[in-house]
Formats: sequence, structure tokens, C-alpha cells
Amino acid sequence: MTSLADTYADRMKCHPYGLALYHPASTRVLRPGCVGFFDSLRVWTPIAHLEDSESLTKIGLRFPTQSLTVAKTESIKGWTPKVSTGVTERSCGVDLGASGAATGLPVDASLRLEYGTSSDVGAVLITSSPVARSGYYYQSPFKEWVKANARALLHGPLGADIKEYGLFVVTQTYATEKAALTAWQDSKNKAYFGFGVGAMGLGEISPHVQWYTGSSESGWNMHEAEPGESKVVFTAGLAYRRLWPLASQLQRTSSPNRGAVKALSEDRIIVTGPESEHFELGCEVWGSPYEEPTEGDEDEEDEDVME
Repeated sequence: MTSLADTYADRMKCHPYGLALYHPASTRVLRPGCVGFFDSLRVWTPIAHLEDSESLTKIGLRFPTQSLTVAKTESIKGWTPKVSTGVTERSCGVDLGASGAATGLPVDASLRLEYGTSSDVGAVLITSSPVARSGYYYQSPFKEWVKANARALLHGPLGADIKEYGLFVVTQTYATEKAALTAWQDSKNKAYFGFGVGAMGLGEISPHVQWYTGSSESGWNMHEAEPGESKVVFTAGLAYRRLWPLASQLQRTSSPNRGAVKALSEDRIIVTGPESEHFELGCEVWGSPYEEPTEGDEDEEDEDVME
């Protein structure tokens, strides 16, 4: 059976922000420029940061040869709850399930939300305002870096993990101070959530207002950032995975060039290593890239945008 983490990520593909994280990670370990992988539980595992030469050299990786252009951080206000395709949202009055039996919410929840779907699965993400979008312009410097370091990655100390779980290069993150999420795999399920007094609207939910988790088939996952960090709820970037089978795609010679890295196309890389080991990596792009920077962007303050 598909895990809830995979169900959640798959169903939230309808949003253009990238990979939806069932286990939101701290910006201390997952931020633009990071490389790492998501393990069997889909928990983020960092390897290095492309602008931290020490983190690269200690595991035999090279520094990027192309400059990385940082985009200005966007502070997104009006970020309403994100739901998967087919999920409906309904605002419920206090009279609905006032005893708490139906919704699992306390009577003093002044704003109550009901989520349901007619399909077999559903997913919901609720965040506090604002949501910060951080990242880099352009994908080519990151693709070139992977190509230049592919052999060191696959044959290095974390090579077995990368072959198993792939490699994710983070180019953007969407992070917030507080988040709640849930996913379910039964069309009969409904999920309930509530807020205390002071909730002004779904796009301007403060992390300091009381949040109430109600009934849900799988329960609600609550994540609150500690001082000095935020919680990443979506990450955009480049996801590299080992492709199978290689034999039908690789034209071998009687004397292969061991240790070589060859780009089959912009998004495919072949790595040939010792003892005739051959690996092909395919790249999948997650999320929408930043628009081209305009003159003066780097000098502007963080921008407030509406979602």
C-alpha cells in the first residue's frame, strides 16, 4: 500500500510549488543550495550545500564552476490552505458538532473547517502567514554541478544511499512558521480543523492564534518552527534517480572509458566507474522556476506578494 507520505506528495502535484513535504524540514538543514535525499520515510537527509566549500570538500565534491544567482525572498501573504484535486473545503458554524463528537473540535473553536472528497484520497496543508519563498534563478548551474560531481557522488561515502534514494538539488523553498497537514486514503473520510478567537481569514492565519486539530483518518501532523528557523512545506529543485535498465540505453565498447561522465541529454547523465559499473541518472524538475531577474532586483527589499 502506498505510504501517506507518497500519497500526500503525489496528490499535491497540482500546485506549482514543487515537492510537498509530508515531513516539513527545518530551514537550518533544507534551504536553497542544499543537496541531499529523501529516505524511505521521505524524511530529508542533507549531504552538503553548494555555497559551503567545507561541506563539499570533506566528501570529495567540487565547488560549482558557474555562479549561483540568488533571487530575492518573497513574503507571500494570502496563502490559503492548499488541497489536492477533488478536495472541497467548507466553513462550518459552531452548531456543527458542537459536542465535539462529529468533528473532534472543541466548542470554543471560532472558525471551523471541513474537508472532504469524493475520490479515494485527499490531502490538505494549512500554513500560518506569511509564507517565504526563497531560492536561486536558473537551473543550468545546478545541472552542470551534478554532471561534474556525478561520479564522486555515486562512488563516494554516501553512494549507496544515493543509488537507493536518488539525489535532490534544492533550488527553491516555501517555508512558514507553523503548518498542519493531513492525508487520507478513503473517500468516506472527512478532516476537520479549527482556529480560536482572532483568526481574521484563511489567508492571514497567525501562528499565535490557537489552532485545533479535529478528526481525520490519519490524524493531523503539526509542525511549529523554533526561534531562528522556519518549516519548509514545499521544495523545488532537481530530482535525480537511477534509471533501469541501463543495458538497453548504453552503447558499450570493448574498452569502456572508466571514470567518465557523459550527458545523454540535458537531463540524463551516464556515470561509468570501476569494475564496469555503469549508472544512468535521470532528472525530473520540480516546481516552477523564478522569472528572469530584472535590473535592480538584487538591490530591492524582500517583496510582499499575494497568493
